[in-house]
Amino acid sequence: MTADHPRARSSRRFSVGSMIAYLVWLVGQVISGSLTVARRAVRPGRFAEPSIVAFPLRCETDLEVTWMASSITITPGTLVVGTAHGSEAEPVTVFVHSVFDADRDSVREGLRDMEDRLLRMTRGPRWQEREEREGSRDHEGRETG
Repeated sequence: MTADHPRARSSRRFSVGSMIAYLVWLVGQVISGSLTVARRAVRPGRFAEPSIVAFPLRCETDLEVTWMASSITITPGTLVVGTAHGSEAEPVTVFVHSVFDADRDSVREGLRDMEDRLLRMTRGPRWQEREEREGSRDHEGRETG
């Protein structure tokens, strides 16, 4: 990536404190997901309510995309089943299989929360404010004009 490329931003502010907070939160998600799987496995009735959602990422660097996909996959009950490479006009999109949530909007809300936390870690606590100053973006993270 060249310095002129929109993904090559010099305003990255990796935050160790946010990394610790993210990792603690992620461990909590893994434990919570594990308990959900165990509870569903022993409870009579329907085990799964699966869905697959397309989720456009605001993650821009290979590290952010990889970390996001890995975070999704290590969380019990979710799995990245594919990705679509981004371009200048479109963000990278991950396709996520959720075992226990047929409500796609709910799945997307959870993924958006995860991505917000991840970007707070990789870009710093005020990354959203910087994004807004640098240019308008729609709710999917794409430039609006």
